[in-house]
Amino acid sequence: MNNHAKRINFESLVAMLAIVGSLGAAACASGSSGGAAVPESGPAPAIQPMAYDSVLADDVQREAARRDAEDLREVAAEARAANAGRPRSILPFGVTWAPAPEEGSAFGIRVLERPSGRQPTAITGEFAELPIRFGQLDGAWFGLAAVPIGTERDQTLVLSFQFDDGSTYEQTLSLAVESRNFTSSQMSVAPKYSSPSAEALERVGRERTLIRSVLDTASADWLIDTSFRAPRPMNTTSPYGQARVFNGELRSRHTGLDLKGANGDPVRAAARGRVLIAQELYFSGNGVYLDHGRGVYTGYFHLSKILVEVGEMVEAGQLVGEVGSTGRVTGPHLHWSLWVAGNSLDAGSLLEMTVPLGETTR
Repeated sequence: MNNHAKRINFESLVAMLAIVGSLGAAACASGSSGGAAVPESGPAPAIQPMAYDSVLADDVQREAARRDAEDLREVAAEARAANAGRPRSILPFGVTWAPAPEEGSAFGIRVLERPSGRQPTAITGEFAELPIRFGQLDGAWFGLAAVPIGTERDQTLVLSFQFDDGSTYEQTLSLAVESRNFTSSQMSVAPKYSSPSAEALERVGRERTLIRSVLDTASADWLIDTSFRAPRPMNTTSPYGQARVFNGELRSRHTGLDLKGANGDPVRAAARGRVLIAQELYFSGNGVYLDHGRGVYTGYFHLSKILVEVGEMVEAGQLVGEVGSTGRVTGPHLHWSLWVAGNSLDAGSLLEMTVPLGETTR
């Protein structure tokens, strides 16, 4: 029933009330004027139309009020139904990040919790067209973004929010990426280091398949419970991203951060995580891969000893091995690596981000 029909019904009831009232008034006038024939047997009985009209008017008014209330309820129900499918207005969420996005590094992104208003049930993100896997830490949404070597200029951060009623909301920000100048190193090494045999290459292929199967997956939740820390004192002997020239030929970039150490020196977990690989590898020697959750992994290589087992959950600062010179290296040190969303990055950037644990996030 539309509003026009509702007005017509109500106005009809008012008109009926007016007609009933006028009929009663006419009857009263006829009785008092003597215009009607009066029986000879006696005086005409007294007529009291006003009492009848009053009762009828009350009934009509009550009926009209009842129908009007029903009409109002229908109008309210129609309005609720019409608005149910419309998207609700959402104010932008507060977002912080640290450190500043830099080529070859990772940076942490935190979505600030709202003291009131709609709260998301899930958040996904993308930066420089690479995924950001958000998860909750201590009640705050937190994710790591990858900025691989070659990422330049302004890049778009896209955040997609999902709510419990099935609705979604998207928020975008433009962030400037700082470029870096990566050094290069010239090395003269034995042929076995720069030109592996066919048998060695076959082994390398199997190991790469294993490693890639790990790095291309992501645990459903964060496993960390502290901020990241250095596995050894930050005395760098070879930086991340350094171009490696073997016997005059550019062969690769250094995909880790080399930290000084002597054989047997302790190597500790950068954060809480699960051991996914703990074995001797062709290039990396004795190596350990830790899963920290949400597609974030750290690696510890060239160890003289491995002190953890696959499947073990290790705590931040726990010993995972000892410094060594296993694999394709010329001297003892720790090669520390980081991967986010499958991309190799500077592990040192982990030390510059603030992880929202035990903090006020409003």
